[in-house]
Parts: sequence; structure tokens; C-alpha cells
Amino acid sequence: MNSRSLPIGFCGLIIAIFAFLPTIAQELYVFTDPASTKPARSIGLKHSFQKMGGNSNRNNQYTQMQFGLSKKVSLYLGTNYNGQDAYVQYRFYTKDAMYAHTRFALYAKSIQTKLQAIHTSAVLLDGEESVNGLGFIATQLKHKWASSLSLGYVEKQNWSQHYGRGAFQYSFSNGLLVYPKRYSSYGQTNFNLYLELLGQKLLSGRGQYLDAAPAIQMIFNSQAKLNLGYRFALLEKTNRMTNNSLFISLDYLFFNALPKKKTS
Repeated sequence: MNSRSLPIGFCGLIIAIFAFLPTIAQELYVFTDPASTKPARSIGLKHSFQKMGGNSNRNNQYTQMQFGLSKKVSLYLGTNYNGQDAYVQYRFYTKDAMYAHTRFALYAKSIQTKLQAIHTSAVLLDGEESVNGLGFIATQLKHKWASSLSLGYVEKQNWSQHYGRGAFQYSFSNGLLVYPKRYSSYGQTNFNLYLELLGQKLLSGRGQYLDAAPAIQMIFNSQAKLNLGYRFALLEKTNRMTNNSLFISLDYLFFNALPKKKTS
């Protein structure tokens, strides 16, 4: 077995567990964003910690502010203390039904940092190099089960001809609301399970990777969110310095924190 990839059987077991569970989850994914934007006029605060593994062991701290500018537009501004990033998402399609919905969104992201990883073939999205990207997200919720697919393009700002410049980015995320089985109030604590597949295919050469990222999540009073996840490589054909990580984050959402738009 490739020493740079963790056992695929472990991921297969997780997939099997999800396949046989009743279709009952949430779409507040740990490693990706759904097509559902932040609630209008809300402000979110997020701080995360990553313990990176692989050929280079290090820690990554990250802080982000999230703004629900309207019911269709969200803006995120973040920093890993070596640089900054901005993410904007526009939800252009919504179809709602009882205990279900389908949503489509477009997004754009820019990472600006003083760090340079020009000798790495993969396009790094953890603030290790300056990157621009855009893409599409589709999310479907049915009862307590949610699935989301994202497709996008990412491009290094500093690159060499030897390693290439751009890559096709994709993810497939699934989540299951385990507790409570029945809601009696918004103050109930939620417990969610997630499994996300995160991939990248380089447009120059044959390099690619595919990671699995199982995670657990607790939501308190519909505002505070605690995430714990582990990301590891199923397929590794790039020269990433880190291809596995332990992830923990804490989010808090302030509703109606932004002023209402004035109407004439």
C-alpha cells in the first residue's frame, strides 16, 4: 500500500455506514460550503485549528468573519495570520418543499499570502500560497439527510512552467442529523455526522489527489457550532507536503446583526 495514502478500507466502512442509515442530516458541512447562503443580516465568527501531517508537520490557525449580506449573497473574510482570503457566494436557484430543498450557487475565492509554495504541484487552499478560484455548488436536503456537489477551477498566482498553474477542484459532501430525532425547540443540541470527498485534478500533467474527510459536529442553541474532523488521502499523485490533518473549529452566528436596508 502507498505509504502516502491511508487505508481505503476505513473510508469504505464509513461509506457503508452512511449507506445503510435511514435518510435522516444537515448541510452545515465541516470542510466545504453548501449552496445555502448565510441567513440575511447575520454575522458569523469562526476560528479553526489544523494539525497538519505528512512530510511537513505544522499547525495552521485560521480566523474568519462571515456576512449574510442578503438572502442570496454571503461574504467571508479570513486570515491565517500569514495572509488574507475573501470568498463570495451567490445563490441563484432555490426550490423549497416540505422537509426538503434544492439550491444552486456560484462562488469566487481569492487567497493572498506572503507565503510561496512554488515547488508544489497541487494548488494549495489552506493559505500556503496565493490562489484565485471560482465554481458552482449544488445542494439537496431531504428530511435530515443532505448532499452537496461542488465543481470549480483554482489557479496559482505564483507558478512555474514545471509544476503548472491551474487545477479542477471538486467535492462531494454528505451529512446526517443523528440527534434529535424530533424537534421540540430551536434550543435543542444537534449532533451531526459527515463524510466529505475532496479532490483536485491538475490541468498540467497527470497529478491529482482525492481525500476523505469524516467529521462530527455539535450545534448549540442554533447559533454555536463545534466541529471535529480528520482529512486523509485516498489517492495521492501530487507532491503535497501535507496530505492529512486533524481539524477542529468553533463557529458562532449572530442573527439580525446587520442593519436593514432602507426602503424608499
